[in-house]
Amino acid sequence: MNRRHGPSVFPSLDGVLLSRHQRGFSLIELMVALVIGLIIILGAGQLFLMGFQTFRQTELMGNKQAALTFATEMLIRDIRRANTINDDSVFNLVVPNNGDLASCGSGANVTKEYWVEEFNGENTLMLKVGCPTVPEFTEPLVGGFVSGGFPMPSSLGDGVWELVFRLESGVADNPDEFTFHAVNRNAAVN
Repeated sequence: MNRRHGPSVFPSLDGVLLSRHQRGFSLIELMVALVIGLIIILGAGQLFLMGFQTFRQTELMGNKQAALTFATEMLIRDIRRANTINDDSVFNLVVPNNGDLASCGSGANVTKEYWVEEFNGENTLMLKVGCPTVPEFTEPLVGGFVSGGFPMPSSLGDGVWELVFRLESGVADNPDEFTFHAVNRNAAVN
């Protein structure tokens, strides 16, 4: 009992001296434990964020690789078998129909044009296809290019063509540039 104010609601203040043996944790020990727990939680959160960023970068690189592979295979295949290649204002090829268009006869000349333009908010490699019996149609092939990301391929002579792709990168105003060479078999043999 507290002599001045009557009975105390706190067990340690009811007039008895505090014993030297405490039970439970002190406030300092609890605060140290909270700080250690906070450091562990922050470390785990940082580890999660790093894993998430790595996943995003890996996904971006995978998309870029898929876009590059698809565009390269399409263009190189068409350049290799082209009868005619025009590089006036748009890269234009005339290839024999080998299943490119089911509605065109086998061996008929199929005209293909490639360029990059904005499509659904993204710079996309576009393809326009047509043959004498089918009206021309345009379709997007693959995105991830920068504006002007497919400059006109240049002829290096003897049927060799140089293709340049400029794809978006993580750094602003610094695209990833890839250069390929393709050989037109008809021109190389003649």
